[in-house]
Amino acid sequence: MRQHLLAALALSLGISLAQEATIYRGFAEVRQPVTLPVGAWTWEPSQAVVQSLIAGTLELSGVEEISRLVQVLPPSSPLAAYRGKKVQFYWEGQWREATVVDPDRPIFEFEGRYLTALPGLIAYPDPSGLRPGPAARVTFRYQGGGAASLSYLSRGLGWKLYYTLEGVDLTGWAALENNLGQPMEFKQVELVAGSVPVLEGGFDQPVPAPQALESRAPAMDKAGAEFMGEAGGTYRYRLPGALTLPPGQTELPFLQAKVQPTYTWRWQSGFTSASEISFERGYRFAAPENLAGGLVSIRDQGVFVGQAFLPETPKGAPAALTLGPDPEGKAARKVEVLAQNRFRVTTTVKNPKKYSLEVEMAEFFPQPFTLEITGAERTPEGYRARFTLAPGASRTLTYTVTLPK
Repeated sequence: MRQHLLAALALSLGISLAQEATIYRGFAEVRQPVTLPVGAWTWEPSQAVVQSLIAGTLELSGVEEISRLVQVLPPSSPLAAYRGKKVQFYWEGQWREATVVDPDRPIFEFEGRYLTALPGLIAYPDPSGLRPGPAARVTFRYQGGGAASLSYLSRGLGWKLYYTLEGVDLTGWAALENNLGQPMEFKQVELVAGSVPVLEGGFDQPVPAPQALESRAPAMDKAGAEFMGEAGGTYRYRLPGALTLPPGQTELPFLQAKVQPTYTWRWQSGFTSASEISFERGYRFAAPENLAGGLVSIRDQGVFVGQAFLPETPKGAPAALTLGPDPEGKAARKVEVLAQNRFRVTTTVKNPKKYSLEVEMAEFFPQPFTLEITGAERTPEGYRARFTLAPGASRTLTYTVTLPK
């Protein structure tokens, strides 16, 4: 009996203890099983669910639908549950009693007189009317009945990914956001990374802000998320076990992996005659797994050196993090004019660090051009050079280019 009552309560609130979710960056698809009576069934979601619902995504599968009636309900008054009952109000230093005659207008009866408002504070006899009622009523009509599934897209759930890179340790935490104002229980949760555009809004109402901020959750039975494969240009990950998301943000372990980061200097530009060029600093490593995109906080030798965004990166591909200029990242550049449109350019790069670094240079020329160069890769736009410098070492790159007159 108790299980039946819990199931009925969950269904009336628009949630299900057996529901599942696929959570994207700024929204989620919620799926909950329902047992339908024959012919028609009414779903009464909460205000938070209605406000976050993405129009056109509500679906009742498992039966052949005939029609739907969607009714957005006016906000319910706490007085509605006390029609014909007495409430107390505090006036002139004492509590008095009045009867709720019509909660909608409202009208109260007090000592044989009818009032449209009560002075002072109102005290309700029990909490039955203080629970918010449904914000909408959706009546489905269909053929048959029985087991089915209700699903919809909601902007009230989403997730972000935060990494830390410290030495060889790459650690990821998934931050799951629940802005629905009520705990959400799921028997299974999948996270999707990638660009998934959603164009429609809901009922032209803002999604409520988070009610609380949760700290990092304790480690789950199985740490991390399981990669479930690629689907339509996105990466899918499954969190282990059932999950309860209270209102606010819950952070869960996502990834722990070893990498071999290399400190990098990177420069790319159109053709320039400047006597010095400046490099952008960063780090590069091979992706140990199919990595979802996220913000990476980087520490080097115990020092926080910056944050960079890592896009979705397939396993084995280079992951490049750019942090801005390095004050020591300079290279001398000598430009000799051989003819009106012909130049010999010599660039000398020296590593002043006590550790090795990888240098990447890319330069682009106006079309058409001719280029004579060694020690670099020719590209349709110009050249690209990549090399490693040991501490104190230097390297010179020389080329001759003929540009259009």
